[in-house]
Amino acid sequence: MSTEAKNGFVHLHLHTEYSLLDGGNRIRPLMKRVGELGMTSVAITDHGNLYGCAEFHRAAKAEGIKPILGIEAYVAPGDRRNRTKTGGKDGGYHLVLLSETNEGWANLLKLSSDAYANGFYHRPRMDQETLREWGNGLIAINGHLGSSIAYFLVQYEQTGSETHWESAVQEARWHKEAFGTNEAGEPCFYIELQRIGVADQDSINPHLIRLAEELDIPLVCDNDVHFLNREDHETHDTLCCISMGKTRDDTTRLIYPQELYLKSPAEMQALFQDIPEAVANTVRIADRCNVDIDFEANHAPVVLVSGPDKMPAYDGSDLTEWFNKWCDQYELNPWNADEHDVDQKTLEADCDKALKSLCEAGLIWRYGAEGVTDEIRARCDRELGILSSKQISAYFLIVWDFVNWARQRGIPASARGSGVGTMVGYVLGLSNACPVRYGLLFERFTDPDRSEYPDIDIDICQDGRADVIRYVREKYGHVAQIITFGRLKARAAIKDVARVHGLLPQEGQRLANLVPGELNITIDESIQKSSEFKSEYQGNSSSKAVIDAANQLEDHARHSGVHAAGVVVATQPLDNIVPLCKASGSDDIVTQWDGPTCEQVGLLKMDFLGLRTLSTLELAKQHIRQTLDEDAIWKSVGREVGDGDHPLDLDRLKFDDDLVFEMFSQGETAGVFQFESGGMRQLLQKMKPDRLEDLIAANALYRPGPMELIDEYCARKNGTSKVPSVQAIVDDLTSETYGIMVYQEQVMQIVHQLGGVALRDAYTLIKAISKKKESVIDANRAKFLEGSIEKGMTESEGERLFDLILKFAGYGFNKSHSTGYAIIAYQTAYLKTYFPVQYMAAVLTFESQAKKTEDWAPYLDECRHVRWPDHREDSPHVGIEVCPPDINESDATFTVVYDPDEPNDSCHGRIRFGLSAIKGVGKSAIDAIIKAREEQSFTSLHDLCAKVPPRAVNKATLEALVKSGAMDSLHGGNSRASMIAALESALKFGQREARDREQGQGSLFGAPDNDAAQEESTNEMSPLPAIPGWSRLETLGYEREVLGFHVSGHPIDEYADMVRPFVSINVSDIELLRSGSPVIVAGLISHVRNITVNKGRSAGSRMAVIELQDRLGSIEAVIFAEAFAANGALVQPNSVVLASARMDERNGEKQLIVERLFKPEDAPSYLTEHIELDIHDDGEVGMEQKIQMSAGILKQAGSAMTSQGAHPAKVTLRLVRSDKIIHMKTDLKVIPKQDVIRDLGGVLGGMERIRLTGRDPGNVVAPRKVRRYGRS
Repeated sequence: MSTEAKNGFVHLHLHTEYSLLDGGNRIRPLMKRVGELGMTSVAITDHGNLYGCAEFHRAAKAEGIKPILGIEAYVAPGDRRNRTKTGGKDGGYHLVLLSETNEGWANLLKLSSDAYANGFYHRPRMDQETLREWGNGLIAINGHLGSSIAYFLVQYEQTGSETHWESAVQEARWHKEAFGTNEAGEPCFYIELQRIGVADQDSINPHLIRLAEELDIPLVCDNDVHFLNREDHETHDTLCCISMGKTRDDTTRLIYPQELYLKSPAEMQALFQDIPEAVANTVRIADRCNVDIDFEANHAPVVLVSGPDKMPAYDGSDLTEWFNKWCDQYELNPWNADEHDVDQKTLEADCDKALKSLCEAGLIWRYGAEGVTDEIRARCDRELGILSSKQISAYFLIVWDFVNWARQRGIPASARGSGVGTMVGYVLGLSNACPVRYGLLFERFTDPDRSEYPDIDIDICQDGRADVIRYVREKYGHVAQIITFGRLKARAAIKDVARVHGLLPQEGQRLANLVPGELNITIDESIQKSSEFKSEYQGNSSSKAVIDAANQLEDHARHSGVHAAGVVVATQPLDNIVPLCKASGSDDIVTQWDGPTCEQVGLLKMDFLGLRTLSTLELAKQHIRQTLDEDAIWKSVGREVGDGDHPLDLDRLKFDDDLVFEMFSQGETAGVFQFESGGMRQLLQKMKPDRLEDLIAANALYRPGPMELIDEYCARKNGTSKVPSVQAIVDDLTSETYGIMVYQEQVMQIVHQLGGVALRDAYTLIKAISKKKESVIDANRAKFLEGSIEKGMTESEGERLFDLILKFAGYGFNKSHSTGYAIIAYQTAYLKTYFPVQYMAAVLTFESQAKKTEDWAPYLDECRHVRWPDHREDSPHVGIEVCPPDINESDATFTVVYDPDEPNDSCHGRIRFGLSAIKGVGKSAIDAIIKAREEQSFTSLHDLCAKVPPRAVNKATLEALVKSGAMDSLHGGNSRASMIAALESALKFGQREARDREQGQGSLFGAPDNDAAQEESTNEMSPLPAIPGWSRLETLGYEREVLGFHVSGHPIDEYADMVRPFVSINVSDIELLRSGSPVIVAGLISHVRNITVNKGRSAGSRMAVIELQDRLGSIEAVIFAEAFAANGALVQPNSVVLASARMDERNGEKQLIVERLFKPEDAPSYLTEHIELDIHDDGEVGMEQKIQMSAGILKQAGSAMTSQGAHPAKVTLRLVRSDKIIHMKTDLKVIPKQDVIRDLGGVLGGMERIRLTGRDPGNVVAPRKVRRYGRS
């Protein structure tokens, strides 16, 4: 026995955090501790997976430790494909497998992948068949509790039955024979011993030793490590409680032994001093295990490509049609070395040639046969050369292939991110941004010296995304989605731990909500940043215990998921390269390693991102083609048919339309991609964009950090502020953005051109700045200063400029990404400008499907403000009518309809609600209704029931249709109550009609055979019962019930004129305010939650949380106990109120803290600052007499006492004479009660001659107090 084997020890059975919610070892701390304990090797054996192996391998190598890659596998008791419940070990026996060689590692990839693909039942299971097939190069260890041998030995210990002993012997013999020996004759199967303080394990250890002796199988010991140090047991116990859904106080739960920590070699030798061979074998096994994961491999896919041998020649036809025909001549097919004779080098050359040919055609398509400049040609050739040298031409071809396939099927797709900055992507149609025109850098995407592969992110119409992924999977075969790992972030950790500590869910939620709403904020940062969180931590021992425990588990892996968009593609079976698994509840194949790891082992990743806006664009174009003929489409944009590119060819827009930019400048961007928030609209109104470059900048500037540059950018653009000169190169590179560094690309070019830093290093510098890597920053500072001095700058000027670069680069934006999205924004604005009704119908369709009602309903109001293409200031044409659902006109989604007598052009039409918007009306009912009305519209409720199959439409469906207003065209809007009352008789009539048709009593076409039958049928259509109609509030309430909002009006409408002077902001615009801002809002109380305060000085008092809703949105409002005591009588569902309040933001959610509520009719008495009276010299009563009469009313009212906060308003007069208008101030003040206003209106000749001005909210709402929430 060697000295090292005699004195050493290696842990061969160890669980990391990737034994999800069971293993407590973080990989980096683990490696440090292994080194501290003097061990030079360590194994990873997570439960049933290889999730952590690549990370483990790299971390171990970085610490100078040999990684041993393994798994604690689950082995089915029989056939792994048998999913019949037996009551035994259906989830599988445990078996430790270690990779001895690279062949063994390759086999372990196969075993683990197959366990998920074919053996999953409760757990991913192998079986004896797969262990024999893929057992070479592996070392197996069996014997700990949970293993097959231990299973039989425990029963033998308990019963003494020799049958169980023989079963254990058979298991051991099978493993010894199946795993055999390696080429050197060394055994590949070991019996495992553990001494971890578990009685059952201790009881079978002698039997395991006997088994090993009788069958000549070597022994090995381990400690089944689950956590790092002895003192980590409690943290690990909490982790297990989270996994099991148990509390710490639950005495019936599983509690792991305290011994499962990373013990030192000395501890393990002392533990097994009687069996030193078992300790020495750990070192011998470790010495034999030599596996390296190849992080330098290139698994970029290659394809078989066929197409023309010659370069393209333009024939003078429509450029887009010509380009599409050229593309159609190319066909890509997957390549497999085992099936095709062509070698990989030849394939790579063929891919290079095909990509060049397609790019040649694309250059003509994009620039015209005569428009390809030397600069453009050089850029394209340079990119093609780099792609060829990096062996990723095939990658671009695959992306082109599926994008082309998608577009041919009406599924729009477009590149995003740095892929937008490639000339190759532009001419292939993957993006619409010319990189030369917009200054986009290929180096932002990739360059020859960058080791990592680039990836192209593709936005795809969300409706077709699954079809595109299916196409790629079926065509190229070796495709998998990418795993992600959800981690215990601060709030989640606190909630989980609070439950384990026995706190009520609401108390855990309360604690979690105290964590500030910042992305990725840690618990330690929360204590520093939030005084409320810190106070809770320091002042409440129970909370402190939870937070401390959560801190220990923060960022721990909790569960696995599937990347929303990422896939990897290869031209060989993926389980040759990475382990695979299946998504929970799905047959989708997923990698066991995350995206960055997949890229590190040489796989190319693609992101298939669903973008709703692309779906909206496509649906809008469908609406246009369905509702307008070709001539009308061309006339919509002011051109004749054939005059230039087709109006709907959005890939060839010129981005220079004044009307489109006018829409942006006016901030009329509802439904326009990326530009519809209130803040963005304000930016546009300041900026007045008149070129695409302004939209690109707006996209980049409207983010935290660069927002502070918005005002200066707008001032410089509009000429109110001078653009300063810094240095010639800097001035040139920032001229597009008026001397402001907005983009990462600008920073890269400045560092490169002025400082002489290579572009690849400039890109590295940008990443280093964002990650605050001082060593990289300092190294590039020296290079930059040297280069800038050579360009004529002084050292101090260079220092100042570099410091400025550090500031801007920290939040500089990827210009390629911003450009791509600015182009999509322009496309949406273009369609909205020239085809407004079709575009807004598409917007409403997709927004209503994707968002909560209160989030998309504002688009309905926005339609009222949309300008039509023929709008002019002197001849306004504004507002699209959105009509309620109609049983005869509506399709499933929002559609465009025209009246019979109006032109079918882009300046007319209405939007009709879709039937799918109605709650309770399902797809089958909608399909049946649309089919039944194909030949003739419905004429009545009974007629509808007669024509639509009874099984398709039931009473609940009809009731929802009536409540929504969809049946108003049959009997009138005032007959909804009567229609509800008639449903039973109408349904019975329909059932009789259906029965008669089935029995053949109708004609061949379903109509009665004779006039008598027709008369009998008509007589059975009973008239609607004469009952009182619903009130307006009832009608609107039912609409909200089935549609989620009020479609034929809003309860607030009847008070609109009354409350308008006092409302400081609409509910939907509150998001623009800062926390603490005072507001006065009006709305309907749509929901009330009453709460009894149970702690603090208000204990026992009532408070309420209400939902306040106006036409444009809704918001939660809190009425604390003191305010509720004074205003509780007004807190009634479905009542309209005004509220004085402050905006509050808690954890990213906006809400109102209400101070006072007012009835609309009482609001003038409390909220009026100023009354202006128009006194006209007209009518029978003269001006002087009107003044005297008004003064009398005001003086009499002014003498009334103020009470309960009523506010006397100042009065001014506006004397309107035929020749002039005179403004007069008065000393009068009056509380403008309703009777006072009414009397004044009678004297002045109408209420319109009285104008009330509301008070400033800051003078109504009390100064802000620091409040703590009561807890219910």
